[in-house]
Amino acid sequence: MAFQFKMEKILALKTKEKEAVESEYGESVRMFEILAQSLYDLLKKKEEIEQHSDEQFRTRLVINELQQTQRFLLSLTQKISMVQSQVQKAREIMNITQQELVEKTIEVKKYEKLKEKQHADYQRFVTGIENQQNDEFSILRYINQ
Repeated sequence: MAFQFKMEKILALKTKEKEAVESEYGESVRMFEILAQSLYDLLKKKEEIEQHSDEQFRTRLVINELQQTQRFLLSLTQKISMVQSQVQKAREIMNITQQELVEKTIEVKKYEKLKEKQHADYQRFVTGIENQQNDEFSILRYINQ
C-alpha cells in the first residue's frame, strides 16, 4: 500500500500555474530592463547633446546649428517622456506579476505542506501497523515455543 496524495492533481495544476506566472514575470522583467536601458541611453544622449549645445553657445557658432540642436533636444525630451511612461507601465506590470508569483508560490507551498503532513501521517500509520504485526509475530513465536 503506497502513499497516494489525494490532491496530487490540484498540486500539479497549481505548480503549472506558478510556472506560467514565473515565465510571465521573467518576460515582464526582461521588458522592463529593455525599456529602462532605452531610457538610460536616451537620457545619456540628451546629456551629451546639452553639453554639446553649451559648447556651441560658448563658441558662438552659427545660430542655425544652435536652433537645430535645440529642436533635436526638444524631440529627444518628448521621446524621453514617452519612454518614461512606458518604463512606468512596465514596472507596474512587473510588480503585479511579481505579486501574482508570490501568491502562486504560497498556494503551491500550502499544498506541498499538506502533502508532507499527509505523508508523515501515512508513515506513522504504516509504522503502527508494522509494529502491531511485529508484536503479533512475537506473541505467536512465544506461544509456539
